[in-house]
Amino acid sequence: MKRNKTCRINVFAIILFVITGLYIGFIWIHSTMNAETSTGESMFVLEMLTNFMKSIGINAELTDHIVRKSAHFCEFALLGCLSMLCVYLINKNIIKDLMPSGFVCLFVAVIDEYIQTYSPGRTCEVKDVLLDFTGSIFGATIFIILIIIILLIKKRKKRK
Repeated sequence: MKRNKTCRINVFAIILFVITGLYIGFIWIHSTMNAETSTGESMFVLEMLTNFMKSIGINAELTDHIVRKSAHFCEFALLGCLSMLCVYLINKNIIKDLMPSGFVCLFVAVIDEYIQTYSPGRTCEVKDVLLDFTGSIFGATIFIILIIIILLIKKRKKRK
């Protein structure tokens, strides 16, 4: 029975690592888009968000800049969660998992911006690397909070 459980965990870990790798590929593919394509995608999202907000009675002014920076932050927040989960499956130590996860996220952010130097009309900006890394720290923090809650719930159930 124990061997079967270990096998399932290993399969889950492999699938998670593949999903994380594909997600990093998704981030980097978006960096290869030229400025016109990237702007078109942002404007589409901006229009959808504006219409949604109006439909629920919120009259806020969104801009292309806000949408772009929010997208950077959110996509790296998800990467922060995914990378923390990958490392947590190996180490099972939240504190020790921060360093490798943070390194992966920072590496992806730096490469993401570097790729943009080869995309027509796009630039590499240090402030975007910092925004991306901040998003990944936020995602990792959310993951840590969730793990702590899950562990506390499990501990409470064992006591009963």
